[in-house]
Amino acid sequence: MLDEFVLSSDCCSISDSENRSRKVWSLLAYLVHFRGRVVSSTELIKLLWDEDSFSIKRGNALKAILHRARASLAELKEHFGQELILRQKEGYVWNPDIPCIVDVDQLLEACERGDAALQPEQRRAQYLRAVQLYKGTFLAKLSAEGWVLEAGAQYREEYSRALRELLLMLSQEEEHRLIVSICTKGLELDPYDENLYFYLIKALVDMGKQPAAMECYEKMINLFFSEFGRKPSARLQALYRQIVKTSNAMETDLSLIKEQLREGSAHSGAFFCEYEFFKDIYRIQVRSLARSRAETYLGLLTAVDLHGDALPQQRLNFCMERLRKLIHQCLRRGDVFARYSPSQYIIMLPCANYANSCKVMERVIKRFQRENPNSPAILHYSVQPLEPEG
Repeated sequence: MLDEFVLSSDCCSISDSENRSRKVWSLLAYLVHFRGRVVSSTELIKLLWDEDSFSIKRGNALKAILHRARASLAELKEHFGQELILRQKEGYVWNPDIPCIVDVDQLLEACERGDAALQPEQRRAQYLRAVQLYKGTFLAKLSAEGWVLEAGAQYREEYSRALRELLLMLSQEEEHRLIVSICTKGLELDPYDENLYFYLIKALVDMGKQPAAMECYEKMINLFFSEFGRKPSARLQALYRQIVKTSNAMETDLSLIKEQLREGSAHSGAFFCEYEFFKDIYRIQVRSLARSRAETYLGLLTAVDLHGDALPQQRLNFCMERLRKLIHQCLRRGDVFARYSPSQYIIMLPCANYANSCKVMERVIKRFQRENPNSPAILHYSVQPLEPEG
């Protein structure tokens, strides 16, 4: 019942991906899920047609749906429809005498056994089983129905709790490869889970796979900006700093190190980096002010709508991407910029005075307006000088 709804016997299966009536699958799912009790005709009519009272018309329609549901079950085994869906005086019941194994029951059982286990190995095994059983949203094709939403929330919570416990245990045991496998699968089910990104990136770092960790982080931050307009958590930003500072090999040949550090002559325009990098560059620049007479200015570009409010997310995404390319093109190679917030870029302009810094910001804004005349974005800027500490 997790993701695709599949009913299987010894020899064959039927699923809700096949071209059958939604009401047939809704009825089957309801009877299977509540197979411990008799479901009244009135309750089934409420389920299928959202009507509270029984009528002859709906009673006949219900019988037709039941006939089709039994015909579907007969594909699993002859006469299975009559054997599995029994008529009771007050309604219908899924036959409790025929053994029925359901994945959501197995999920709850594994979570309960994991909670009750005294040995770490047993807890780990049960939580791992629960995580492997969770294949996706409960009854995904029926997920708009109220009872499905309610039950699905419970299964999702149990899965998430088991996943958190499992990843914590595996991290303590340094099972990096298994963590990568579990997190990769988990992100296919929920690509917005920050906890999964944290454990995945940390495991890649611990395995010495910094490029893969960096790629994963960049994919995540782009996703979070485009979908939610926000940065990742402080915990993930701290992990990002660890990625760029970690190296598992010693290199004694300085010329090789220089080659690794070389940006390449093909790169032109301003240097774009993550805000965590920008903060380090800013601190280095502030320290150098004590012995240098060259001025450095900070600029802040902000995108809002005509009324000064936040732009709709889709338009903001488009605006910020175009603006990023323009800043890169319009500024010098020695200038540095980063995305400070969903609607802002922060820019460092070394060897510049106030007037020149304002001209730079105005040049970017005018070019944006010229190249995007129909954009609803209004750009504002401010500039301030860097000042030495103390």
